[in-house]
Amino acid sequence: MRRNSMIRSGAVLAMAAVMAMACNSDNAVAPKYQPQVVNTPNVAFSFQATGLQNVDDVVSYNWSVSTGDIIIHPATATTSGTITLRIKDGAGTIVYDGDVPPSGDIDLPAATAGIWKVRVELVNYTGTINFALQMQ
Repeated sequence: MRRNSMIRSGAVLAMAAVMAMACNSDNAVAPKYQPQVVNTPNVAFSFQATGLQNVDDVVSYNWSVSTGDIIIHPATATTSGTITLRIKDGAGTIVYDGDVPPSGDIDLPAATAGIWKVRVELVNYTGTINFALQMQ
């Protein structure tokens, strides 16, 4: 019985050590960067993250689109650093590659339906990100 208690105690200590390492990680996803993503096929894709501090990260998502008529609705407040949004249509053609402005809708050129690729790159980014892609 005593041996089982020692094994359980060791397992608990090992788990605590792993959790402590994750908390001290430089990985942007934990804990200083937790984006809220809504990915609704054939309707909209939205990405939001608030209170970012000096984040470096690249994340990519697939979004299923039945039409190539899309608009970007940005609402971003950048304090420092850069955010680059790259969007590829169903044929793999880049339809947007640039920053996410504070406001002002962006109409994308006519594009191919299918599985779109949405890539967000943050470089030493501090601020709030909020944008949505919406089918028209």
